[in-house]
Amino acid sequence: MPTKDVTPELETLKRVEFFAVLTDSVLAELAQQMVWKKYKKGERLFDEGEPAHSVFIIADGKVKVVKEFPSGKNAILGIFGVGGLVAELAVIDKLPYPATAIAMDDCVVGALPGDLFISFLRINPDALLEMVAGLGAKLRDLADNMGSMAVESVEKRLARFLLKFGGEIGKQTKEGLSFTLPVTRQDIAELIGTSFEVVERGLKKMKVNGLIKVEGKKIVILDSEKLFQVIEGGR
Repeated sequence: MPTKDVTPELETLKRVEFFAVLTDSVLAELAQQMVWKKYKKGERLFDEGEPAHSVFIIADGKVKVVKEFPSGKNAILGIFGVGGLVAELAVIDKLPYPATAIAMDDCVVGALPGDLFISFLRINPDALLEMVAGLGAKLRDLADNMGSMAVESVEKRLARFLLKFGGEIGKQTKEGLSFTLPVTRQDIAELIGTSFEVVERGLKKMKVNGLIKVEGKKIVILDSEKLFQVIEGGR
C-alpha cells in the first residue's frame, strides 16, 4: 500500500473512478467510515446468498468474483485489482450477493457499509453518474464473455483471452507482445468456461503452431495478427 503524505486509504479511494471526482476532504471522511482488513490467499470476502451488507474496495492484491454451481464447476465473473470496486449493485438493489468473492493472493480490502454507500451516492450525484457508467462497462464485459462462451470454440475463447490481457498489460518486445499472467491456468479455465486440461492443450497447440511462447506464467504473443485470425476463424 502507498506510504505517501496522504493516507493509504485515501490513496486507494482515489483510484476508484467514481470516487476520483470528489475532494480529498470528502474522501477522507468516507475512508474513516470503512473497515480495512487483510485477507489471506483463498479467503472469502463474502459468499453467494449472503445478505449484501457492504461494498468492497481493493487496496492491495487481487480478488475474483466466482459463480459456484452445484455440479462443482465454477465460472469467474470478474477479477479486480487495486482500486477495484466489488458488490456495489448488490448493495443498491438490497438482494443477497449473487456470487462469491475470493482473495486470489494476500490482499487488503476496505468494506463500506451498504447504507452509508447509498447515502453517499444520494448526496454526490457526480459520483453516482460515474458509478452508473462503471456498471455499464462491467455489464458489457459480462455480456461479451457470456456471448463468446455460448457460440465460440474453446480455442477462440482462449485466443480472445490472451489478446485481451496482452493488450491490457503486455509490453512489446523483439519477440512479440510479452506479459505475465496474473492468474492461474485454473482461473483461465473458469474465465473462459472450460477445464484446466483443455486450457493446457490449447496453449500447447498455439505454441506448436508458432502463435505464442510459454514459460510458466510468462506468455509472448509471437504474432498478434495470426492469433486474431483464430478468433475470426482463419485457422
